[in-house]
Formats: sequence, C-alpha cells, structure tokens
Amino acid sequence: MGTGSVIAEHEDGTRRAPHRGRTALLPRWVRLLPPALLLMALVMELSAPPRYSFASLLTAAVVLAALLSRFLVTIVLGALAVVLLVSMHLLVDDVYPDDITGPVITLVLVTGFATTLALVLERTTLQLVQVQAVAEATQRALLRPLPDRLGPVRLAGVYRAADEAALIGGDFYSARQTPHGVRVIVGDVRGKGIGATESVATITSAFREAAMSSPSLRDVADRIEAAMAMDRVDMEAGGSLAGNGPGRAPSGLAGELFATAVLLEFAPGGGFLRVLDRGHPSLYLIGAGGGVTRLDPGPEYALPLGFGDLAPGTDAGIKEYRLADGDTLVAYSDGVTEARSRSGGFYPLEQRLAERYGSTAGAPAQAAAVEPAEVVAFVNRDVTRWAEAVNDDMVIVVLQHSPP
Repeated sequence: MGTGSVIAEHEDGTRRAPHRGRTALLPRWVRLLPPALLLMALVMELSAPPRYSFASLLTAAVVLAALLSRFLVTIVLGALAVVLLVSMHLLVDDVYPDDITGPVITLVLVTGFATTLALVLERTTLQLVQVQAVAEATQRALLRPLPDRLGPVRLAGVYRAADEAALIGGDFYSARQTPHGVRVIVGDVRGKGIGATESVATITSAFREAAMSSPSLRDVADRIEAAMAMDRVDMEAGGSLAGNGPGRAPSGLAGELFATAVLLEFAPGGGFLRVLDRGHPSLYLIGAGGGVTRLDPGPEYALPLGFGDLAPGTDAGIKEYRLADGDTLVAYSDGVTEARSRSGGFYPLEQRLAERYGSTAGAPAQAAAVEPAEVVAFVNRDVTRWAEAVNDDMVIVVLQHSPP
C-alpha cells in the first residue's frame, strides 16, 4: 500500500481458516498442548509408582483440543485418549479397577461433548470471518485508498474506527481529480460504528459524482445536501436508516441526520486553495518554511451538511488561500482532538504539530523534511500514546501542495 493510502486499523487483508482464527494470536506451541498432554499422561503413567494415576490428563487433553483445534482433530484425539486409557489399564497394575467400563464411557461422553463444542466454535468463528470480510469490503468500497498523488497534491491518511470489528464508522473522506481541480472532503457524520455507515455511503457517493460536474464547492455541498434529504425522507418513512423494519414507526433520528465536513479544492493551475467549512474542525497548515497555522473558517455561521435548509444563505463562504510549494494541510475529525488523556485533557493537536514541525528561534524545525505519510504516522502514534483509550472514530488526512 502506498504512502498515500488510507490505512484502516486492524485490517491485514488476509483471511484465516476458522479454527486458526480463534488462536491466531497464540504461540504455535499452544496448539500442540492437547497431543502433548496425551503423551505426558502415557509417559508419567509408565514411569511413576503404580499407586499414582494420571488418566485425568487424557480428559484435559480432549477438552483443550475442543478449544484449540477443529472438531475432526478433537474426535481423533478423543479416540486416541480412549485407546490410551485401555492400554494403561492393561499395562499398569493396582491402580485401575478390573472393570474400566465406567471410565471409558465417561471419556467417550467427554469426547462427544468436546467435539460438539469444537463444531459450534468452528461455525461461530466462520460466521465472524465472513462478517469481517464484509466489513473489509465495505471499508474498501466507502473509503477507497488514497493515491500517493493527485495532480499537484500529495496525499496520505489513516482511518481508525471506534468499533474495531466494523473497520468503518462515522468518519469519512474522499479525494478526486476533477476538471475543476483536486477536490477533497473530510467529515464526520452523526453517530459512529456500523450505524453510521449508511450516511457515510450517501455522502461519499454524492461527493464523487458532484465533484466531477459541479462548478463550485458550494454546488458540491448542495448536491450532498440533496442526497441527505432523500435519506431523511426514507428515515421518516421508517426505512433502514432509522433502524426500523418494514411497517415499524421511525425512531426519531431523521432530524438528526447531519455531518460536519470540510471541502477542499486545489486550483488546476496550482497555488490556490479553496475551502468550504461546514461546521468541521479547522484545518492546520504546516508552512513550507516552518510554522503551524490554524486556518480559521471565520465568523460566518457554518451549518453542518444536512442542516443547510434550516438557514439558507447563511452558511460560510468559500475561503481562498495562496499556497507555496511544500505547504502541508492537516485535516482530521474530532476523534483526534477529543481524545482524552488519563488526566482528562484533550489532545492538543496544534501544540503537538508546532512542537514537531514549527520554528525555533527563527529556524524551521523539520518543515523542510515534511512528508505527508510521516505527519500521519506521527499524529496517529501521538494520539494513541496520549489517550487512555480512543473511543471515537478517527480520521487524519494530510495533503501537500507539491507540483510535479
């Protein structure tokens, strides 16, 4: 995956067999414990004084096999345990009763229960693997990897879902090279986890279509608003976005369907950046000559996407900035700045960027060596170290004006 690709945490692109998925994080030797216990029981039975019995290790081996192996392996180990029990009865005197029918029946029953448990675990793990595959496919469809470069812009990013099993949540991004320049959107819908993915799908698909044909960022935002309005109609009718089945009443979430977002447009000729902020956290600019600047959207009232019809004409205007070669923009969601330390303090993104990439005594600290992928990696690591736990979706997208 290139440096421009957005990486989803906990996604390795591999698919494991169901029985391996349960023990993927365990050392390999752990999976050898069941046969090792059988061998240990036999060795200790033959070497220890006759008054000692180690047949209980056979039962432990069968139960452990159900947790660590496939059900077929559990059956084989169970059968082997029964053979060993009979063999030890024949080889060792004064320990086992003359009639071991009871112990053998007990071990056979334990093997049956253990095999059933192994089969249930295997099928459950298979279902989890399939759900994981669906989540990965959804993540790739909605949050497609960023290229290393789009025209005069270098890109990199990282995405982390609050719901680790889902791989995707309420934060989103998209970048397109269009006839109007390179256009990017970074945002955060209401909610998080799987429940927010339908809104993410609506916004990202509407952006991809509108970015190619709409003459201005305001038109792009209006197209997204129209798509969200259709979702709101579906929710009010009791559709799936409200979490209701057919015929059920809507849950009242239709009026809460909104998303904060920032839309960016890098002019085709280079050197200019246009920004339309819709209630999203402000961008930070790492200057090519050093220093970190917060790009304040200004005093205009910026309504999130989805609320534009409440106060038409009052949303913030499009701001323009002149960019120098090497200027780097950091876009992020509130999952970054609202990450709390053990003492309860919010993550100070501006301060941390300034400490690493700002100027000291008039000399650039590391500005000349700023790489988008390095900025992403730094912020991602730093937030993880700062926060006691990251409980919200988080996205970081770094864009650098770098004409080829």
